[in-house]
Amino acid sequence: MDLYVDYRHGIPDNTVVSHLEDPTPFDRSYLIKTVRSFKVQYPGACFSVLRLWSAPHFYPLMLGYNNRSEMSFLDDRSRLWDFKFVPKDMPYSEWSVHEQLSLRIRPYRDKLPTNKVIVARDLLLVMGETRSECRRLSEGATWAVQTRPWRLEIDFWRSFVGVDAEFLADLDERWLE
Repeated sequence: MDLYVDYRHGIPDNTVVSHLEDPTPFDRSYLIKTVRSFKVQYPGACFSVLRLWSAPHFYPLMLGYNNRSEMSFLDDRSRLWDFKFVPKDMPYSEWSVHEQLSLRIRPYRDKLPTNKVIVARDLLLVMGETRSECRRLSEGATWAVQTRPWRLEIDFWRSFVGVDAEFLADLDERWLE
């Protein structure tokens, strides 16, 4: 059986902090539409989808000590589980990972422009006009994510580097969610 915890009963209806960007528009259809329009503009375009490493149930983001009690629960044997990382099934967790990934890229926006490196929840869509530009932008984005402080890293087992638009369009939907 898989693990799912419904955290909504212990967390009051929060309004999301106003400076956070809603990542829900960056879904598969948005990414494929963006890739196709970029390909029309640059016929030799090359793409990468770089996904953050994460455990199956948690993002690699530490919960603040004061928030851990809201993420704790007792199992059927009265054992206390106290999670230290942000659960993926926690409300608005995708907002948190989107913000953290955006913060890693933001200082390098002059080299990783928003029209070529798009943050979409826990992945980066990299679009190069040429294969060499895609490689340069992918390397730069990987460096920006994994540099100090080293908390986040790209999961190359779940990423696609240097692929064409048709490859991304033909991927199963789950790869781009």
